[in-house]
Amino acid sequence: MKKICKILLIMMLLTGCSNYRELNELGLIVAMGIDPAKNMENGYRVTFQVINPSQLSPTGSTSGLPITNYTVESNTLVDAYRIASNIIPRENDVSHLSLVVISESLARKGLKLLLDPFVRGKQTRTTFPVFIARGDSAENILGVVEPLESNPTKSIKSTSENNQTMYGLAKITPIHEAISSISSEGKELLLTGIQLNKELTSSNQTDNLNNIKPALIEVSGLAIFKKDKLVGWYDGELARTAHLILSEVESSSFLVPCGEGDHITFTAKRSNSKINTVLKPTPTLRVDVGLTNEISETSCYLDFSNAQVLDRVEKDLEKKIKEEIENTIKISQDQGTDVFGFGNKLNKENPNYWKKHKKEWDSIYSDAKIEVHVNATLIDSGLSSKPYQIR
Repeated sequence: MKKICKILLIMMLLTGCSNYRELNELGLIVAMGIDPAKNMENGYRVTFQVINPSQLSPTGSTSGLPITNYTVESNTLVDAYRIASNIIPRENDVSHLSLVVISESLARKGLKLLLDPFVRGKQTRTTFPVFIARGDSAENILGVVEPLESNPTKSIKSTSENNQTMYGLAKITPIHEAISSISSEGKELLLTGIQLNKELTSSNQTDNLNNIKPALIEVSGLAIFKKDKLVGWYDGELARTAHLILSEVESSSFLVPCGEGDHITFTAKRSNSKINTVLKPTPTLRVDVGLTNEISETSCYLDFSNAQVLDRVEKDLEKKIKEEIENTIKISQDQGTDVFGFGNKLNKENPNYWKKHKKEWDSIYSDAKIEVHVNATLIDSGLSSKPYQIR
């Protein structure tokens, strides 16, 4: 019996991993850019951003960039992935896919079932985000190397995550969530846009790395979809307000005028929003927003130790946010696309009404009244109750 146990133990020690592969045999695909094909009447131009894992290892080479872009064209994404083996000198591996970038021109034509292989494939996850390359190709966006972040994939994700935390324009939208919005009733899709802040002065990436003001990948608005087609954009404060309506703003800053050219800056520490559709006497889109704020800066000489002053600036902030919410919803009504999910909420609360009117919901939504209630609570004015005086 002891001999048998010893033999089994030796066999276990000798057994290796059947799927083990050396780092220098792998080319990890970390991002995909999808554009309309240039050399085909239909189809896609797909850019695969491949990271060389051996360069990231402690004993790997440190010369050159750790990423390389490979671009091919095909009628389908899976076929493009297979065709890419013609030029990628390593085994393609998509298990580490971190993001997908889709060009605006392709999104305006319609996504259709473009995202199907990402949920059908066994190797890929569905938690990675999808972005829209605004006014540019996904190929160009993924081809920019920045001084602080040499990996464009990481740059896009890090910038978006930072903005989502600090201001609220961007949102990391997982691909499974995007598919859910496209395929569900009463809720349309919003996707974060990205673009270059300026044109590259040279095709040589070294020039961009050595430029004190390099071309950078920046967050640029929210793409508004109707069914599977991109129909418009929310920019600036409107993009932030769209996320505020959806209760997806972690923190942000709001500027309220307090004089000619002067402002008070409020920093929202917490926010919570609720939406619902009131049907009687007429369909009304109702939004209730609560914010907890601090005064972070002022260019007006106001005494914040005075309760009346605090009450007045709170009311000014509530008025500003109320107007922004009304404008943001009105834009989606003009586009006839319910990106906030009023219809989805109505379906849960009143399924009989939804079943009867869902085919005409776009029209009902576009003509509905808007009712907004904002409660902005000021909890702190900072360490100084009054601004310093200039003598």
